[in-house]
Amino acid sequence: MESARNGRWASEKLILASQIPIVLSLLIAAVRRCRPAGRKSVMEYSDAVLEGTPERATKLLMGIGAVAAVRTLMAGAGMTDDDILEGRTLLLDVLAAPRKTAGAPADTDDARAQRAATGELDQWDEPNYARHGAALRRRFPDVHDYVFKDLSASTGTAAVRGVATFLARLDALENGTDPDRAATKQGDKKAVAFLATRGLDKAERKRLKGLVDVALGPTSPLPETPDLPEAARRREALVKLRGWFDEWATTARAVVKKRSYLIRLGLASRKAPQRKPATTPATPATPATPVTPAKPTATPPRPAEPVEETAGARFE
Repeated sequence: MESARNGRWASEKLILASQIPIVLSLLIAAVRRCRPAGRKSVMEYSDAVLEGTPERATKLLMGIGAVAAVRTLMAGAGMTDDDILEGRTLLLDVLAAPRKTAGAPADTDDARAQRAATGELDQWDEPNYARHGAALRRRFPDVHDYVFKDLSASTGTAAVRGVATFLARLDALENGTDPDRAATKQGDKKAVAFLATRGLDKAERKRLKGLVDVALGPTSPLPETPDLPEAARRREALVKLRGWFDEWATTARAVVKKRSYLIRLGLASRKAPQRKPATTPATPATPATPVTPAKPTATPPRPAEPVEETAGARFE
């Protein structure tokens, strides 16, 4: 009698011990959701976590509805039809909330003008370097070498720097401000005047200088954009859905033990198959090289010459 009572008590203790993790997980999840009104949530979710919640909540709801065994386990842990409907409602509310919000454009007039100027200079340098360089090379080779030293057509900001260098050298030739070319001032001015007849006059150089200033100049910062009502409403809906998901995902991990079910719920991932190490085929043994018998070194004896006998006489 006493042994039966002890055995029954031991089995009851095992049952209680197995239920402790489930009860604790349910309590923790419930406390997270049922916080006092007006208090800030202890759990602060990042935007990446919140935006990934709708997909995870969808998998959880579909897995619970598709697998009867999982639905039974979750019902035993306290999930009712109202809890499932709550999750579905929260999910639909998030999907209905607008993702894109109208606001100040992520650009400024200065930035657009800077890109336009850079693009125009990028298109100008290659053809104009070629034609003006060809003209100077024939008529003023010394000026050509000075203007185009380490200078070639480029792209982007490098093109802007190149045009700025090109214009600065023409100004130095026209004004005679380079001390290394004091002896060639007259010829340098003639070269600049000649380029003016080919379209590179003062007006064109002033226009190019203005583009360089815009391309290299500072731009105004973007204005601060306040949080819009649509963005705030979507985040609030995501936070509510995440609270529901955390509660029931934690419960599912506590009561659902089969890995295939957890994978169906989106709470586990499939293990990558382990590749067997490649076995190197055994190298066949190399057959032994047959030994060639040595040639005999001794010379075999010559056979004796036949002896001819004639009438009792022997001749060898």
